[in-house]
Amino acid sequence: MADKPSFWDRLRSNQWRGYVFLGIAIYLVLINQIIRVRPDHVFIALMLFVLALGRGRIKYFVMDWAPWIIFWISYDMMRGVADNWRGLINITWPYVTELKIFGPLFGGVIPCYLLQDWQVMLEGSFLKGVFDGMGGLFYTLHFGMPILLGWLFWHTTDDRKMFYRFVWTMTVLNFAALATFILYPAAPPWYVYSYGFGQPPQTTFWGLGAGALVNVDKMIGMNFFQTLWGGFNPNHFAAIPSLHGSYPVAVAFFTWKKFRKFPFLLSLYPLGVWFSAVYLNQHYIIDLFIGVGYLILAYYLTDKILLPHVFSRFVSWEPLRNRNKGD
Repeated sequence: MADKPSFWDRLRSNQWRGYVFLGIAIYLVLINQIIRVRPDHVFIALMLFVLALGRGRIKYFVMDWAPWIIFWISYDMMRGVADNWRGLINITWPYVTELKIFGPLFGGVIPCYLLQDWQVMLEGSFLKGVFDGMGGLFYTLHFGMPILLGWLFWHTTDDRKMFYRFVWTMTVLNFAALATFILYPAAPPWYVYSYGFGQPPQTTFWGLGAGALVNVDKMIGMNFFQTLWGGFNPNHFAAIPSLHGSYPVAVAFFTWKKFRKFPFLLSLYPLGVWFSAVYLNQHYIIDLFIGVGYLILAYYLTDKILLPHVFSRFVSWEPLRNRNKGD
């Protein structure tokens, strides 16, 4: 009598599609109950449905990329949930800590406020337009660069070990940050700059919060960044840890780890994102450093525990291109 196939064996076979379809149904029901279904939710569901019907290499996409898909769903569910669950917003400690550490180096003010004053002095100048555009570019690359690098590992180079090390480092980082956002909601510097140290009302809509991005929208003649920020930033009090601090460092580090080339050029990317985060008044410098601390812990847990003891069976699968030539 043949042994009953294990859960992982069923996932490798076509039976895994049933788990995906069940997950799609649960996803739509939960979304509708918590924040109501939007067109982008339907698009995600249809994309997963189509991928689940695919053959060959594409049928492994949902399985391998599930951590990011689950995080995106969880992060999106913070919209309308974080405001109801949050307690007091931590406003004073981040500001006071930033001032104590960096105030003496910047004339008694925090760096992001000094940059706000600098922007006022340069209002209407060509130089300010250049810095606004650069800030908007670097700041929004934060969303796409990790996905592009993951795709490079997963598809272009077919390096499963590097892909799993990268994607699960980011997954541990993401969910640790998500838990912190809920347990320790922290105000970004733009809130103190505009509203002071009082607690925000529960129902207030804060909008973009980054004046320079609004200026970029004015330059290009459309509400690109305002629309983008409204869709990607469901929790405005999620400053600590800064994923804008950790994501670009992760991208630069894993790119160097894979290719071992151009370390100086790679370092310019996280420096550009970090400068943009401060220039746009979105993060204190301490937020960025805390984000890197989360990244280091996530990498250590992934490299020493998750990869060797949990995901080794996935990393050791035969290369997908060779295994699926007949599909």
